[in-house]
Amino acid sequence: MLVLSTGCPSPRSGPSGQFPDHLLVFYSGDTLGELFPCGCRIPMGGLSRRGGVISQDSPYPMMVLDTGSFARGNMGYDRFTAGWLIKAYREIGYTAVNLGVQETIQPVSQIREWDDLSGGILISANLIDENGLPVTRTHLIRDLGGIRIGITGVTATGYERAASSEAPELLVPIEPLQEVMNIFEEEDVDFAVLLADVSGEELQAIVQQVEGFRLIIHGEGFNVRSGVVDLDNGGRLVRIGDQGKYLGRLRLDFMEDGTITGEEVENITLDSTVPTLASITQILTDFKIELRQRREEFLTDPPNPFQRSQSAMLVDVLSGYTGHSFCTGCHVGYNLGDYYRVHQNAWAMLGESDKTNPECLECHTTGYGVPTGMNDPYRDTHLRGVTCEACHGPAAEHVRTMTAEQEGLDQSEMLPLNDQTGIPFTMEVPEQTCLRCHTEEWSPDFDYDTWIERVRHVGMNRPGSFTPDEAEEAEE
Repeated sequence: MLVLSTGCPSPRSGPSGQFPDHLLVFYSGDTLGELFPCGCRIPMGGLSRRGGVISQDSPYPMMVLDTGSFARGNMGYDRFTAGWLIKAYREIGYTAVNLGVQETIQPVSQIREWDDLSGGILISANLIDENGLPVTRTHLIRDLGGIRIGITGVTATGYERAASSEAPELLVPIEPLQEVMNIFEEEDVDFAVLLADVSGEELQAIVQQVEGFRLIIHGEGFNVRSGVVDLDNGGRLVRIGDQGKYLGRLRLDFMEDGTITGEEVENITLDSTVPTLASITQILTDFKIELRQRREEFLTDPPNPFQRSQSAMLVDVLSGYTGHSFCTGCHVGYNLGDYYRVHQNAWAMLGESDKTNPECLECHTTGYGVPTGMNDPYRDTHLRGVTCEACHGPAAEHVRTMTAEQEGLDQSEMLPLNDQTGIPFTMEVPEQTCLRCHTEEWSPDFDYDTWIERVRHVGMNRPGSFTPDEAEEAEE
């Protein structure tokens, strides 16, 4: 349980300016690289929606803050995505973005590259490089509504990070924060804000030992019912998180001397009812165009980002072969037959020397030699074996169409299909498809009419299950 006791007096006397009647704060955190609405039953989140809410006219002085952990991981795709997220933050107008737990696993050079993209809004009081210098600035001071606001941030200690000499070093937050608070005092800061991506225990230690924070935004322990916690010094604490599905909105009410007299807090659910920001939509379109160009590069990432989820973002990008995870995400509950299990194990049946033999790969992998199909069996692991697409054809168009229908997406706003395979997608597998591999040499007893029944999928009223008559009708 967090005990919020500081022993710090109420706001210091003699502020540099008269406090405004109200101050509006939007805050986010724990985005984890989620640029688009989630692939949930009710899609939530997305940067264009976040920007749409923040960009609405407000009669109050306003700042926009993020507690950190904006990156998902430190693989190539994760860093690529985080860079575009930072571009969107700059366009939205973020005041400051803390370096959180997920940023502690990044090389210092990568963090500084993101900082350049951000226009200099990244902060961290307790991350330093190998020379003992701050990775970014330790704080920001902004004049807003007639007062001086000081913003700083810290992240967790003891986080298990990737072994890399390039990753920043974490300092215990107490001493660095005390140094920042001394700077705030010297700079006549009227209102000190802390962005904290730390555990509850670490935050408790900070609050007990570092005096003066009037607003603390905590990036851990969030749930949608999180409200405002009163601090003993008259300040406030709020929490946020959950991969960008919610945006915090806090209105603080002041007396002239800076005493907080009240507040209104809301965790806004970023669902389809909220507005979007056109400039962010354009940034995300540019992201998808570049992602399509670099898709092959990112297939090397473990785990393969194109198997992580069936999100609207991915199906908007994919063209040609998608990988079996997109099929199994919807097509569940089937009796697929014994012969399907043989197909599925086709890769495992190969000896080590055969796994680089093109004559073997043609029938023991999916889409070998076809654009977006199997190219390198040790890279394109999502296409090992005789997967669904080996028989039914490249599924990108099918996945895109069904996902757009299920999630209410406008296909006219999606990237155009760019399927260069020349192979049609079909529900009922044609005989010629089977005969490519079931030749007289390898399958002398093959009989299409008999064998196709052994692998026909028997569903339980699930999407995509079909009988021969239904398949014929669908093809028409």
